[in-house]
Amino acid sequence: MLPLDFVIKRRDTISQVRATSSGVYWLAGIAAEDGRITVRRRVDGETVDVTPDASVRTRVMEYGGGAFDAELGTVVFNDDRTNQIFILDEQGARALTPPQSRYFYGGLHLHLEDGVVVAVREDHDATPEPKSEVVAIPLDGGDDVVVATGADFYAGPRIRDGVVAWQQWDHPYMSWDTSSIWTAPLDNPESPHCVFAADGVSAQHPMWLAPGVLAYTSDESGYWNWHVVEGDQRRSWMVDHDCDTPVWVLDRPSAVAVDRDVVAAMEIVGGYGRLALWQPSNGGVTYPLPGTVWINSIATYDSRIYVIADFADRPSELIELSPTGTTTVLAGGEETTCIAKPVSHRTGLVQTWFYAPPGVERPPLIVKTHGGPTTQATASFDEEVQFWLSRGFAVADVNYRGSTGFGREYRDALKLNWGIADVEDVVAVVEDLAEKGRIDRDRVAIKGGSAGGYTTLQALVTTDVFAAGLSRYGIGDLETLLQHTHKAESRYPFSLVGPWPEAEATYRERSPIHHLDRLRTPMLILQGLEDKVVPPQQAYEMADAVRRAGKPLAVVTFEDEGHGFRALAARREALEAEVSFLEQVFGLPLSEDVPKLQIENL
Repeated sequence: MLPLDFVIKRRDTISQVRATSSGVYWLAGIAAEDGRITVRRRVDGETVDVTPDASVRTRVMEYGGGAFDAELGTVVFNDDRTNQIFILDEQGARALTPPQSRYFYGGLHLHLEDGVVVAVREDHDATPEPKSEVVAIPLDGGDDVVVATGADFYAGPRIRDGVVAWQQWDHPYMSWDTSSIWTAPLDNPESPHCVFAADGVSAQHPMWLAPGVLAYTSDESGYWNWHVVEGDQRRSWMVDHDCDTPVWVLDRPSAVAVDRDVVAAMEIVGGYGRLALWQPSNGGVTYPLPGTVWINSIATYDSRIYVIADFADRPSELIELSPTGTTTVLAGGEETTCIAKPVSHRTGLVQTWFYAPPGVERPPLIVKTHGGPTTQATASFDEEVQFWLSRGFAVADVNYRGSTGFGREYRDALKLNWGIADVEDVVAVVEDLAEKGRIDRDRVAIKGGSAGGYTTLQALVTTDVFAAGLSRYGIGDLETLLQHTHKAESRYPFSLVGPWPEAEATYRERSPIHHLDRLRTPMLILQGLEDKVVPPQQAYEMADAVRRAGKPLAVVTFEDEGHGFRALAARREALEAEVSFLEQVFGLPLSEDVPKLQIENL
């Protein structure tokens, strides 16, 4: 039986690798400091913290991303504690932007030859919503130079030989619905050039291979595939697989230009992500790193490729791949406990990662509903899943319709069907697993947070399939979501539910908060009292409905937490509550290392 610390005191995370002549850099999330993010560098076999006094993250589009970049011996980063961009080189650290609260920056790309950092800038003094622009920040001081303005959203600015490339899109679309690729010369940004645009096509992540040679992805074929444009010529890597992921954050994609004629990217096949090297000149593709389940970031320097890769049986690793094919693990790679790897389970068109505890016949099941809802559950090693397996639970992590990584048609299948198709899919998975005798049909719980919490709550008020519900800040009222969500997602429900206010009746019909009379399931409700997306009052109303039904209920609130739990103490209390709640409701032996949760009506 794995202890709670196996989950709570996780290893430091690694993401967003950069490779330069001065070493290999990456972002590390420090578990012991409630996930504070710092830049680390490895050179000559030693790893050091480059930003020990900073919190390296951004807030653009609320989810942030693109918080640092490195070239040669220079690093630029955004310090979330001061909301400033700093440059760090042989002269030491100095601020490129003043302390202020008006502008937020993300998607940083440093280019020493042009003497700038290009970035996405949000102006939070603008009304009625923040204004997004692409700007160039001079390294020698001076005001930001506005490169692109007028669109509602920008992402992925990249500069080469004085030419800036970027991605943009407008309300009411999300980037994965309709977006386009543009370029403009830094010294004449008033004359932008549209590289690619098409209605109903998502074009993403521009990347320079050489001066005048630009790569990007688009899903015009039905899948995000890579294309390279040079003058009037376009070469494409056309496969029936997604080779990109949606722009939720402003991090660089899992791709890099190794040289003018090699693009290293992630190819997603059956939900598994693998490293692919594509040669645009002849269409050749090779796969130099077998055994991965996901590729988080790629960089290159001096003919070497650096990959942050996920595996099913161990935490992420930062791997150096030499031209001869030998591999060296530079970070991660710690030994750990893996109870069981996931099995890809198909229920019709629905793909699910199913984990079964060894030696347990017909175990109780936890169904996980991922957030987004346009994200993807992967087969990557997950301490929490392994924790539940060690305590005798099976886990089903469902890629319901609307999930990414399976092409445009599958992603679009949730449009106007949120709260219907996703619920149908999780129910179908449970029924299929039960019919095959792989789970205990009478002891099935559903668990989710935020958008995944919405699917959880909607499943509980529209079906009788689940014997318990675990809601972490679950969205119960779609109208409230529309009123309180941030700019980046303010029109998102239009495609998932319907236009507002024309579809007001649909929003009410699809909101669990308006159907609490149907709630007949034992529930654990976990809620942050500072949550601006899901007001605590919704949690209290759900709790009252469970009480009226006379079903087991526990409500745990967190005074200093918002829409997501960050503090170590809060994460521990939430996990303890989930363990104790399910053990008591399902009549299982109680774990001695978990305080007994007080449950009403049990």
